[in-house]
Amino acid sequence: MPKVREIASYIEELAPQSLAESWDNVGLMVGDFEADVKNVFVTLDATSETVEEAIKHNADMIITHHPLIFTEIRHVTEQDVTGSIIINLIKNNIAVYSAHTNFDIANGGMNDILAEKLGLTNVRSYTEEECTDNSTGRPSENIGRVGVLEQPAEMADFVDYVKNALGCAAISYVGNPSDVVSAAAVCSGSGGDLIYNAYNAGADVYITSEIKHHQASLAIELGLNVIDAGHFETENIICGFMESYLKSRFPELNIHKSSVAPYKHR
Repeated sequence: MPKVREIASYIEELAPQSLAESWDNVGLMVGDFEADVKNVFVTLDATSETVEEAIKHNADMIITHHPLIFTEIRHVTEQDVTGSIIINLIKNNIAVYSAHTNFDIANGGMNDILAEKLGLTNVRSYTEEECTDNSTGRPSENIGRVGVLEQPAEMADFVDYVKNALGCAAISYVGNPSDVVSAAAVCSGSGGDLIYNAYNAGADVYITSEIKHHQASLAIELGLNVIDAGHFETENIICGFMESYLKSRFPELNIHKSSVAPYKHR
């Protein structure tokens, strides 16, 4: 039976903590590195709802993308939202491990998974670098990917394709529905700040989420089609990936994925 430490180390073979942004909080949030793990629960967020879901599956460890502990915590009490979640986890002997921006940036991580999910080929980072990180010996890694569609498509058809591929209940986009697109850039989660990067990478269309009004206006002025596919939808793909990834090293684990989605659509 693997320990929390072994599972964390295996995740970090793919996504070392050194890749995380300086403002981020990654790694073990709650729990004991030496605890045995039989049941793993994978979710985008550790919320009161997903933790209860994990408890029903007798989880020993929860793996999340978004950190449970992100902003400064001064108190851990039942009256505090995050505090009450932490207390519930401790009462039920559940460890929580988070792989956030390190997983977004890693080669083979979130953005490569997203690019593969959308059928992109010849995928590369926005900034192509041949050098390696001397501290890790790994090829330089950057957030965001750009690649080529298997077949050029009209924008309206590609929007439908993205919606189906990611299981989006609703989707928004800016641009010309009759444009033919062949090069696509992606950034999982909130990627409005990378519109210029996607444009400069030669993308015809950029798939991300949480596009602000002024960012949408900028994309229109640049002639860049942008699809806002949703933060949850562009990142919840971690659940299926992590199940397969962990099973490849620890086939004895029981792994369950969250069925909770934060948004309702009408």
